[in-house]
Amino acid sequence: MNPKYLPALLLVLLYSSCTVYHEYQIEVYKPGELLIPPNIENAAVVYRNFKYPGDTLQNYYKDNSQLKEAQNPANIDSLLISSCLNELAFNLKNNNTFSEVPVFPYYTFERHTGEHLPDLPANLVSRLSEDANAGLLITLETYSSFFSTFPVTFGTPQTNEVVSVAVWGIYNPKDGALIERKTMIDTIYWNGYNEEGNSQQNYNPPPRLKALELASAMAGENFAKRFYASWQTENRMYSVPPLPDFSDAAFYLEEGKWDEAIALWRKYTDDRNGKMAIDARYNLALAYEMKDDLEAAEKWLAAAHKLAKSYRSKSNIQMIQLYQKALDKRQRDILILEQLNHENKP
Repeated sequence: MNPKYLPALLLVLLYSSCTVYHEYQIEVYKPGELLIPPNIENAAVVYRNFKYPGDTLQNYYKDNSQLKEAQNPANIDSLLISSCLNELAFNLKNNNTFSEVPVFPYYTFERHTGEHLPDLPANLVSRLSEDANAGLLITLETYSSFFSTFPVTFGTPQTNEVVSVAVWGIYNPKDGALIERKTMIDTIYWNGYNEEGNSQQNYNPPPRLKALELASAMAGENFAKRFYASWQTENRMYSVPPLPDFSDAAFYLEEGKWDEAIALWRKYTDDRNGKMAIDARYNLALAYEMKDDLEAAEKWLAAAHKLAKSYRSKSNIQMIQLYQKALDKRQRDILILEQLNHENKP
């Protein structure tokens, strides 16, 4: 064998042995999913008080794997709905989505059930909106939540968890038509670990009622985020082939030292490095996205895609295409944000 080919062969053998893929969370500023016409100044919020016949979540909770019956579930439901809707209204006003967001009382609708959730009658939508002087009617159609507590096991601290399910509706008062119906499922838990993953001594998770209340408020806040621009978490992928430089670059990545990581990945971008160059180019695309240089990110991702196609590497091509969709979406979001910023300038 010609000795000059030995380094390349060693790289190929190392690459094929064990390439590890990791998720990396980033914060992205995104426009709201719902574009509200600027002429709508106020919105009103009301609870439909609808329950499906089989929805009995509010009547029970889980305590250390034992199912227990809740006391006064109707009173708890009233508390949670108020927390949810008030948090929704607060966030919509606080982020200047609407000038006023009146919340109808919990008892506006009597409890009613059915196998199917019907739309509100058009005349009722118009009447409620007119009473509140609102150009939009937001309804919490139905809401359920379930609390669980898990004991200390194998050094893991006690964990309290709430899973909530909210079905929201948005109605147009002009014709009473349903604009959108959206189901949102949220999970919130408390386990005593801080953001660095360290266990906090003497940590006590919130008790059941407080946990339920906090989770219902989060459900209202999360739906409100669909109306306005906000920072949101997205996942990205990066690869770590079995080479010290890639391990060191991964360390720099996790530390946010992008220039140091870029310097290491650039060493492997040449075609002669084979499939290793696909990973290096892909990782560089992530690095430049994090440096807000989306043009460079697109360039390196295109280079990674070209090389992956030459190797007919289906797994690499699929990963690159998924990332390309995410970058395309981010580019469109930036254009929307710029347009909204231009429209809102005095």
